[in-house]
Amino acid sequence: MSGDAARLIREWGDLWGAATLPSQVTVEFSPRMRRAAGRALVDQGLVRLASWLRDAPRAIHDEILCHEVAHVAARLIHGRKIRPHGPEWKGLMRQAGYAPRVRLDPRHYPGVEIPRLPARRSRPAKARYLHRCPICQAARVARRPVRGWRCAVCVRAGRNGTLDIYRLERSTPRTSA
Repeated sequence: MSGDAARLIREWGDLWGAATLPSQVTVEFSPRMRRAAGRALVDQGLVRLASWLRDAPRAIHDEILCHEVAHVAARLIHGRKIRPHGPEWKGLMRQAGYAPRVRLDPRHYPGVEIPRLPARRSRPAKARYLHRCPICQAARVARRPVRGWRCAVCVRAGRNGTLDIYRLERSTPRTSA
């Protein structure tokens, strides 16, 4: 971790009332990061930054570092039951003087060349399964077949409540003529 990063983490720890923060955070650069500029592995106290940030303008580097360190600090201060970009994290970002952003937008840094991060590949839609009671026709849909489900109405009536499971075809997108 560079001296500047260590100094910033100390300052943010003091600002946020988390004096032990510097001893609980490790910062490393990763050449493998392609889809994100930074990532916090909160349970390990590890902040991983994309390698291109080493040469990035100071403002971008510091904001992304603060973003990731704030995740670790939020957990340290508020415990495990917080959302990653929830109000606790947003408050820490604002205290440090940054807008609580979750995307790196070039419009926030006019005149600065920000590498274009590749978009995530979209996953194909998962199949859906219809679970239907052959007696009362009650139905539920799920992303996977759930063999343990039973029809509650039929079970209350003394039947076994076994459901028939059908794979639903994915709908094809409509095209305009």
